[in-house]
Amino acid sequence: MKKYLLKYALEFLVIFLGISLSFFVNKWNESIKNEELEIKYLKSLKEEYESNLILFDESFSHHTPRWSNLDVFYNFSNKNSFKEMDSIVNILTLNWSFNPNLGATNSLIASGYIELIRNDDIKKLVSRMPFLIDDYTEEEKRTELVCVEMGYYLTEHYVYNPRNEKEKKQCVDLILSTPFRNKIYDMQLWLESIILEGPILRENFVRLIELIENEILVRTDD
Repeated sequence: MKKYLLKYALEFLVIFLGISLSFFVNKWNESIKNEELEIKYLKSLKEEYESNLILFDESFSHHTPRWSNLDVFYNFSNKNSFKEMDSIVNILTLNWSFNPNLGATNSLIASGYIELIRNDDIKKLVSRMPFLIDDYTEEEKRTELVCVEMGYYLTEHYVYNPRNEKEKKQCVDLILSTPFRNKIYDMQLWLESIILEGPILRENFVRLIELIENEILVRTDD
């Protein structure tokens, strides 16, 4: 009886060890696969945000001259030349939009694969970035609407490339008019948010890229 019990116990132990070993191997393989996927996703995110940072800097570089020239515009008077006024108006009415690519970010969030990223700081910031970008680009869209309105207004009342002093005076009168000044003021309200929020968004881009770079180094050194 003891002999049979020992035999069955050994068989059970062998089966148990076999199943446990198989489970361990599967978990180990899955862990390796997940680590490989994590590194792949991190590299995709790094590439995406490096590209977006370049696009952001290009866009923001067009907003700063507009902002810095507002005081010049508000101080215009009949003493200023048409050429000077026309130059500033061209700067103020030129709109530029930041159009980021968030393919990797949105795909990770929608699929749930973002949970493969073990660094909580990266995971949280990646999850927040679409909302931070939406807040910023919403201000740009509103500024763009004002610029479109000003474009229609200028097309109707402004003389592009005036041929004589009479046409230049017509342009100067429009630039100094209250309706046009109010349109510039509307644009300024939204532009102010862009100028304030832009550096904060850029800091988040830079921080996320640095976090991802460090995480990739840690993962590839393991």
